Amino acid sequence: MLTLEEQSRRVEKLEVEVRDLSSENRYLKRQLEALKRKFFGSPASERISDEQLSLALAQLDDEEAEQAATEKEVIGYARRRPRPAEAIARLPEDIETLTHEIVPDEVIEKPDAYERIGEETTRELDVVPMKFVMRVTVRPKFKRKADPDAVPFAAPLPPRLVPGGIPAAGLVAQLIVWKYADHMPLYRLERVFRERFGVRIARQRMCDWIGYAVESWLSIIYRSIRNGLVSGDYLQMDETPIRYLDTERKGRSHKGYFWVFGRPKGDVCFDWRLDRGHAAAKEIVSGFSGLLQGDGYQAYDAASESRPIVQLGCWAHARRKFYDAWKGGEGEAVRYLLPIRKLYEIESALPEDAGQRAEGRKRKTLPVLNEIERLLEQEADRYPARSGMASAVGYARNQWGKLVAYVDHGRARIDNNLTEQAIRPCKLGAKNWLFVGSPEAGKTSAVIYTILESCRRRGIEPMAYLTDVLRRLPSTTNFEAENLTPKNWKKTQVKTG
Repeated sequence: MLTLEEQSRRVEKLEVEVRDLSSENRYLKRQLEALKRKFFGSPASERISDEQLSLALAQLDDEEAEQAATEKEVIGYARRRPRPAEAIARLPEDIETLTHEIVPDEVIEKPDAYERIGEETTRELDVVPMKFVMRVTVRPKFKRKADPDAVPFAAPLPPRLVPGGIPAAGLVAQLIVWKYADHMPLYRLERVFRERFGVRIARQRMCDWIGYAVESWLSIIYRSIRNGLVSGDYLQMDETPIRYLDTERKGRSHKGYFWVFGRPKGDVCFDWRLDRGHAAAKEIVSGFSGLLQGDGYQAYDAASESRPIVQLGCWAHARRKFYDAWKGGEGEAVRYLLPIRKLYEIESALPEDAGQRAEGRKRKTLPVLNEIERLLEQEADRYPARSGMASAVGYARNQWGKLVAYVDHGRARIDNNLTEQAIRPCKLGAKNWLFVGSPEAGKTSAVIYTILESCRRRGIEPMAYLTDVLRRLPSTTNFEAENLTPKNWKKTQVKTG
């Protein structure tokens, strides 16, 4: 039982909590009235009901979920009761099946006394552990019997992936997938091989094998992908920093860049550069003409000066700035976020045909864009210079010509998100391997990421692709190798499948 003094202290504590809650309630009411004025104008001009405000705020909750889905892939887990295997995992139709039959002991002892009238089947999904194998190629030597002085001969040795080396195509393909697709650093693979399989392969040796496969063989496919993109008429482009080591420069690591460009529903290409300057952008798009979509970086302006290039803006970047302002407490951003969402809703409902999309945009999209433009002009100098809204409004106004250009080009996208998505795997990998080992290693990574991301966009399993092409490339001419790009390789699989 509480003493009188303890009861008194508890009452005082409750009184303080009540005062705090009352103060917070008054503050929230003032904020609510301020939001009404900011979102919908002054009460003298228009009376806004609480229901209308609740609807707008509910839409903003949807905006938060939509923005989160755009920015990153969300992987959730919830504890649920067990479900049938078919509902838990989708399995390929040609999955290997190992059948084990269990017959009752009494039937085994007297089989003639029983007849089989049916069966009960239970399925379990299992994994066969990985194992190393040594492939041995034997070439018997022969000598003509009728000619005792004849020189012995054997069948020629097929071209090898690494001449004089031990790795086969499957091993090198697996190393590439583990490191660049599954983000496993080589030092971890070295330990796994040693501790779990008793196979000792130094990480530097693995690195050498990957480097040789890229320089000698995969770079041929890389050049074909790159040339195909630059010779087209529509590119989406972005760049991201990656740390690298350089023994010739002071410091622990330095900043390089992956410049990434691709085509919607097509291939994507990574280009490794040590800087983010205008010269790099100009060199990358040299020979290209058509639509170039980016985030407004000035290097793209410089690259487009002397070329027949039409620049397109990215509404995802514009929306993100208003979204950040809203998350930072600047409620005025809702007046932009809601019409921008309308732009995306219109896009999702338009047909795929480029001509019909352009026509639909002129009828449905232009009125929304005109609404946003009027608001931008009215609020050009309204916000403090360092506020989130000032940044968002300034970006949209400076990029307006590029942001609206997609309306006239039906094949163009409303944003540059596909290129940003292509960058994410290498950024995720960098969290594990931290940096590329050298400037030359950056080029190797660019080739591999180009191939892996092009495979992903076309729904190709990278291990199957790399294993097949690394087996074939040593005996393939450069001209024939162009048929082994992910795009062309998939066509052959469909025909043979």
